[in-house]
Amino acid sequence: MKHNITLISALLLAPLAALHGAEQSAFQLLPLTPESGMQLERVQKAGLVEIAPVHLPPADAGECNHYGWPIATMTGDTLVVMHRRIPGHKAAGAGKPDSAMSYGIVLRSEDGGKTWSRPYDLRDCMKPEDRERGGLVPLSHRAKFDKENKSKEGYKVHLHSIGTTRDNAVVAINNHGVFRSDDAGLTWKHFSTALREDTFPHEIVNLGPRLLDHPQHGLLAFGNWFGEVNKYHALRKQLVILRSTDGGGTWQVEEHPAELPQYEPAALLHEGRLLFVTRDQTEVRAHKQMTWQPGRPPKVIDTNLEDPRLVDTVDFSFNPITKRFEIVRSERHRMELWLWSMEPEDWDKGRWTRECRLLATEGKFYSTADGFHPGGAVIDEKRGVQHLFIYSGHPNGPAAVFRVTRTLDTAKLAKATGNNQQ
Repeated sequence: MKHNITLISALLLAPLAALHGAEQSAFQLLPLTPESGMQLERVQKAGLVEIAPVHLPPADAGECNHYGWPIATMTGDTLVVMHRRIPGHKAAGAGKPDSAMSYGIVLRSEDGGKTWSRPYDLRDCMKPEDRERGGLVPLSHRAKFDKENKSKEGYKVHLHSIGTTRDNAVVAINNHGVFRSDDAGLTWKHFSTALREDTFPHEIVNLGPRLLDHPQHGLLAFGNWFGEVNKYHALRKQLVILRSTDGGGTWQVEEHPAELPQYEPAALLHEGRLLFVTRDQTEVRAHKQMTWQPGRPPKVIDTNLEDPRLVDTVDFSFNPITKRFEIVRSERHRMELWLWSMEPEDWDKGRWTRECRLLATEGKFYSTADGFHPGGAVIDEKRGVQHLFIYSGHPNGPAAVFRVTRTLDTAKLAKATGNNQQ
């Protein structure tokens, strides 16, 4: 029975036309539980949710077959997704880095995610001397994948941010530096000196998924200090803000005490206020909220967003249909993805409403399964949906990128799923 239900779920995943056997690959990499498979069949028939692969590693992908941490933005009607292509999330048992390793694989879609362009490696727009500055493995991951390399050369970024500017360009930051596209992701340029070790005299900065273009303060990216090449994953109790007033070519730094080691803040500019939902990295058991004004320390707000273990980066948005704040949040201790909401006037209370589970997969996180990291989703108000991008697979690879598109009618979705309880 389990096989039949899961097979039905696999067939509901719309395969990429260019990939032979995509149905089976998707089934293997996103193994929904029987209950989640039946839920997907029900809500997809009602037109409330659609799940489909975006980028599946081919059989000949080699060692770098872990496609993960997708984040996205939208410019006009075009979706732009950026993700990693690395040997694995868990270094023990993963493959070795090779020339395919990249932290900036981008794809674009002009039809709401139904079809996607061929993947483009942002390294291909870099100068040869910048492409492997300091080594094949970027600076922040040498302590994980290239322990003998003590070179301090490279771009002082870990993880990534993406956003659309007010003039409809796309700016993306990742472990290879800063990139900009002025034609909706068709072509890209690399800012060779931006956030490079000789122009950025700071620790490596670990970024949250959303880059904002503020009308008064320019491009803003948010994160935390990460340590140096020999101090991998250091914790600091600060909010770090990167600001660019020239479209991404140069960046200034502002930092403030944040009371806790906040991590990968998901940012939202709402009615002039800068708001965040961020991981509390102390024990990786909870999310906090922050409210921030330029030039001042953030205000930290406790929340009811607590888990037994393994919280991850959330997506944080304002739903234009419900007029509520919403977050999509992994519960990786049981491999589930959940939607929560809150009235904006209740922001200072930190109390979120658990709306519904979007999916659940088989496996044990970081042992036999990996995912979901839903940060960097896109509200498509024209279509009345939110496009979420997650990854799923094995911590050592392979893993793939998937699109989860859900209606913005949250009440209707919650009623149809019928699973808003623990």
